[in-house]
Amino acid sequence: MSSDKNVVMAYLEAHNRHDMDAVLALFAPDIRFEMSGLWVRVGIEEMRSLEAWDKVVNSQLTFTDLRVQSGRMTCKAEETNDWLKMVGIDKVYYDTVKFEFENDVIRHIRVKIASKSEMAIDRGSNKVVRWAFEAEPDTVHQVIPRGQLLYSEEHAHKWIALVQKWREHAGLESE
Repeated sequence: MSSDKNVVMAYLEAHNRHDMDAVLALFAPDIRFEMSGLWVRVGIEEMRSLEAWDKVVNSQLTFTDLRVQSGRMTCKAEETNDWLKMVGIDKVYYDTVKFEFENDVIRHIRVKIASKSEMAIDRGSNKVVRWAFEAEPDTVHQVIPRGQLLYSEEHAHKWIALVQKWREHAGLESE
């Protein structure tokens, strides 16, 4: 059981250092990551895209209330990143993060975002998207084709540039 906690702590440290190879080495090949009620990503390549996004936006995670029980670990989490700050969100809270393990690697992650954090992200991104539909329609269709947010290094860079343009248009200070 303590090895499960060690795997999660290694994941946390590697994620916060943006060491993608170290993070991906901690996942089963068929890793399943669920953002409850929002989306599911499966496999190492989809996790590579998520980690690449997190690297560009400088995601930093903190885990609290860790509980280990036979093959599972649960905790609460907080996240900060540059994209969130740019749209006016200091921190996002996750009510639960559940890890499941298989052969000393993470097989499944299920995350439940706090409803207030989900609403804050919606408000923040909607401000940018509403402006972008008028000012940058081609770019907004690239970053959310068919209304679906894409997680990748390329899309993170496009989002950051789009938010910077929105901030300039809105007369907000640069981050």
